[in-house]
Amino acid sequence: MNNQQQNKYKVFFRRVSTVGQDLSMQESADALYRQRYIPSEILIINEYGVSANKLSIERRPEMKKLIAMIQNSQVETVYAFDRSRLFRDFYESNYFVWLCKKYNVQIVFTSSGHQDATDSTLIEGVMNIVGDIEGKNIARRSAEARKRYPAKKFGYIKKKETKKYVKDSIKKSAIVEFFNDVSKIKTVNELEAVLQRYKKILKKTPDKLLKLATDPFYAGYDLSNGENKLSHVEPYLSLAQFKNLQTKNVIVSKYVEKKAQLIAEDIFQPYCGKCKKLMKFQFNVLENKAWYHCSSKSSHSNIVLSTKDLICIINTTLDKALGQLDTEKIVKDSRAYLQYIRKPIDEELTSISKKKNRILQKIIIENDELTNWREHPSYIELSKLEDNQQLFLNEINTKEELLLENKYLTKLTKEYLNNCKKTNLFFLMSMLIKRLDVYPQEINIEISKFDYLADFQSQYIFDEGELV
Repeated sequence: MNNQQQNKYKVFFRRVSTVGQDLSMQESADALYRQRYIPSEILIINEYGVSANKLSIERRPEMKKLIAMIQNSQVETVYAFDRSRLFRDFYESNYFVWLCKKYNVQIVFTSSGHQDATDSTLIEGVMNIVGDIEGKNIARRSAEARKRYPAKKFGYIKKKETKKYVKDSIKKSAIVEFFNDVSKIKTVNELEAVLQRYKKILKKTPDKLLKLATDPFYAGYDLSNGENKLSHVEPYLSLAQFKNLQTKNVIVSKYVEKKAQLIAEDIFQPYCGKCKKLMKFQFNVLENKAWYHCSSKSSHSNIVLSTKDLICIINTTLDKALGQLDTEKIVKDSRAYLQYIRKPIDEELTSISKKKNRILQKIIIENDELTNWREHPSYIELSKLEDNQQLFLNEINTKEELLLENKYLTKLTKEYLNNCKKTNLFFLMSMLIKRLDVYPQEINIEISKFDYLADFQSQYIFDEGELV
């Protein structure tokens, strides 16, 4: 094992979907593997209360951390209990497997009954599809059960002996006031004000408060399939009041949409240029702004970069990189490679032609009548040589067609990469950009250079939306 491999981490990644679950089974399964290494070689990453069915990569900080480490060549092996601990989503699973293959990272599953990780894209794809379907079925069944008989419900006390849910006398009045105030809102700004107020009173995040306001359980109903009255629930409001509350959904939807748009901008992994730590993502719905920041009172002042500016810089950088993609060099190299593989084939064809001529001369000399030349013993050998000759000719024609088609393929690839910039900026950025370091007055962007990225400078100045 070389020094570079020794300096890489063996990452033990564990995940549970709810805060109430524990990691003991996963810890026990990977204990045998952890014993192989010294503590400094091991990095443990635990995700608590993270549903891989509901949250994408962008909303899983620990997974984003692992991906960033893989892209920085800091990981040798990823250990996980099974595939579902990493991802449930088919597309994200495939992306992760591709990323690990790109950076030569091995994936090991510690569950004794789980299918081992393979190098086969087909097998991994099938396994990820199975995991995706299984995860969706689990999520559906769990959601149905929670709607009627949740393990815990904010504002309620569950009576174990009767399985009834009664109002929590301590929280009751505040929850009633919350419902009343939500029913009066008329704008997104008023909604934000209500959420910020009750965030402190009820000690709930805005997201959880919005779920509370749209949950028919508080009216004593399950509305997922008709109007099913839950007789075991003491309601906070009537069904009519709940339906009236849902007329505010247009305002709520606008708020949720604005928030989702801002959260969707968190697709980067910028590092602070001063302290070299990952910068934190923040947003403000009312101001419709999102940004990354890092502040360390001991080492540097606050460094802030808006996502709007960062997206502009990233797009401009990617445009520059794609513009410098030397497709002509790819075609030129293809022609050169064709000549390289054609040389030994041409030598074989020349040798076959000489052998054929010698055999033909032998047939003519030894058979004066030439009426039954097909019966000559050398004719069989001649036929075999002609078959081999045709095989070589077919092979070289096929390779020539494939390699010279690279001109068309490179054009398609360039178009695809440009489309990726619009449809999946995170994917394209992860391929072409290795690292972002943000300083108070500048940003350093490290590009993943390769042979066909021609004449790309190591440093550019970003000035009013343009690289100079």
